[in-house]
Amino acid sequence: MTDAPPFLVDVERSDGRVAVEVRAEGRRHSAVVERVHDPRLHPHIPIGTRERQHLRMTVDDLPVGLRPGPGRWSRHSYRVVAEHDGRQYVYRPLTAERSRLLRDGFPVGDFTVPDLGVLADWAGTPEPVDAAIGYALAAAFGAGAEFFLVAFLEHPAL
Repeated sequence: MTDAPPFLVDVERSDGRVAVEVRAEGRRHSAVVERVHDPRLHPHIPIGTRERQHLRMTVDDLPVGLRPGPGRWSRHSYRVVAEHDGRQYVYRPLTAERSRLLRDGFPVGDFTVPDLGVLADWAGTPEPVDAAIGYALAAAFGAGAEFFLVAFLEHPAL
């Protein structure tokens, strides 16, 4: 895997909104995840909520089917499914700090979210639209998830 994509990426975060723009070879792709309908906020979730009725996602101004898991005890519960242009994207934790983006079951890249941004480690050369979706999901939902026992001991209220 590499971290040298052939495009430029801008990630903008504001309260309740993540906007990503990817520019490559004269093309531009955008992905936006935003919070709607004034949900109860959770400080450990970058976008503030995982409740599907309080989230909206678009790619290139077209609506995306977005289904985040509840993010409770298992790593699997932190997965996010996005459906765009006939493809299914699954963003799921691999470790406590890293998540993987799959497109139709095949790895696109792994993401980490340090304090200053989003880093990607690509499996081959991604399509710019795949990169836009991956960066947006990483910025909106963070990366990784603790193992069940660690999460239970550190966050019993979840």
